Amino acid sequence: MNTHLKYQSLLAYSDKLSKCFFTHFGDGVNIVHGRNTSGKSTLFLSLLYTFGINDGNNYLADILKEKTIFRLDCILRRENIDEKLIIIRDDDTIYIKVGAGLIKRFSGINGNRAVEHTKVKTFISELFEFNLLLESKNEYKPASIETIFLPYYISQSVGWVYLRKSFSGLEFYKNFKEDYLDFYLGLESSTERVKRHELEAKLKTKLSEISSLEKLATKNDDIQLTKWSDEKFIDDSKNYIQDYAKNYDALTQEENEYVLKCNELGFLLERKKVLLRVSRNQKEQKPEIGVCPTCTQSLPLGISEAYKFFQEENDTNSELEIVKEKIRDIQSKINSLQISIKVKRDNISKDYSTLNKYVHNEVTFEKWLKNKANTELLANLSNKIGELTLNASEIKEDLKKYKSDQEIAKTRVAQTNVFSTIFQQYLSQLGIKKLIEDRHTKIYEINTFPSQGVELHKTVMAYHFAFNRVISDTADIHRLPFMLDAIFKEDLDEENRSVILDFISKNKPKDTQTILSIAQTKNQKSNAAKYNKDHFQNNAKLIQIGDGISERCFLNDDVKKYDDIINDTNELMLSSN
Repeated sequence: MNTHLKYQSLLAYSDKLSKCFFTHFGDGVNIVHGRNTSGKSTLFLSLLYTFGINDGNNYLADILKEKTIFRLDCILRRENIDEKLIIIRDDDTIYIKVGAGLIKRFSGINGNRAVEHTKVKTFISELFEFNLLLESKNEYKPASIETIFLPYYISQSVGWVYLRKSFSGLEFYKNFKEDYLDFYLGLESSTERVKRHELEAKLKTKLSEISSLEKLATKNDDIQLTKWSDEKFIDDSKNYIQDYAKNYDALTQEENEYVLKCNELGFLLERKKVLLRVSRNQKEQKPEIGVCPTCTQSLPLGISEAYKFFQEENDTNSELEIVKEKIRDIQSKINSLQISIKVKRDNISKDYSTLNKYVHNEVTFEKWLKNKANTELLANLSNKIGELTLNASEIKEDLKKYKSDQEIAKTRVAQTNVFSTIFQQYLSQLGIKKLIEDRHTKIYEINTFPSQGVELHKTVMAYHFAFNRVISDTADIHRLPFMLDAIFKEDLDEENRSVILDFISKNKPKDTQTILSIAQTKNQKSNAAKYNKDHFQNNAKLIQIGDGISERCFLNDDVKKYDDIINDTNELMLSSN
């Protein structure tokens, strides 16, 4: 069953500027409009940023430096059940509330390699039942949050020129294109692929061990116990036990430190809540405009009162920043301790398993003599070879449960043909001549197209719509709003604009929202309403950025206009654990 996400509303507000942006989203097509550089791309990047994606932070720098807080309200449908999803991002902290559950907080997520960012990635992946694994440094790892959104987002900067480049850095994964397409086209789940590769690796190891009896002897627990039972190696046994005790003491110390740090973090979080409430109360008690919270009389205005007010306000803000910094530092230390404690526990568990065999295994004189005999040793090794051969046979049987490389290749051909048919149909609708070469029509071979300008723009559009259409039939693939930033190139004439809008109206996803942006020049009146009437039967939701005239006006409304939702957002953050 596919997981569906629907955007309900987006809020972005800055207490520093006393400005905000708020919009609802429609269930179908949403047209974001405004003049060039007004902030249309900012809306798309804000949606992604709220989910923990840092790829567009440089483009959001102007509003991020104003300490802007973002809130996204959504509906998440899983197993035909709708749940309310609220995501709030305040700088390097994300708050997530699913349904009636408790709010989850993740602090320190500005770095993609941070432990807290990994936790966010895991949480969001589980929300969407997303389990794509990508290969990096010879091991498979959970894919980034960006890959959850990649099929559903075409960026203004490079998305209309290069395929799979709306987010940066993904090309550094080994075989990214193939693994990405296999996953979304439903050829083989990441779990199945990794399991198959693990079995193949195990089989290779077993076969290698069979041909390397010397290495087998050094790895076998029975041989190791023989070594410990010999008087010549009694010192080795003593050293082993001493190391075990030393490692256990180190683990105990770190566990104690972990408890202390958790208590310290809890204290600082409570301290942060108090400071935030103090800060909010101070804003309501500003001299001249503020009132006494007890008698409701206006506060006196004078130099000393004003000086005292601003001094206290600055002290509160400074203390708040200090507390935030301490929270980040302690959270980082807690994460480091968690990793270190896990490593030590695993090592001790492994060491104890071997030690336990030594302590509880009765070693007789007869067995000691047998272990000394070369013939007995060779017999043991022969038995091991037989055991390994049996294991190898079992692995080969297990591998038969998974698709072979040949079967996967056959399925790829079938899915490629489905995509090519839809892709060519869409090219025709957009007035682009039929592409002939396989490297331009077969999805696993496509990297670039033999065109430029308006023709390239429409070809890339046909590709993305065709891919969205194909993956809509893939079982268990999440479905997100289709976001198209800047569907018109600046040199696009009105005839081509109509062709593109008719194409979008006809082929938009039926099961998700579509969010697209268009721009008008300085002296051009917005045609958004006309486009809505002529191409979408007035069913599209129009979202204007700013006043339609100004530049860089994403945060355009007064925060007082949305006091209720802003106050609710603040309360949600204060109530987090």
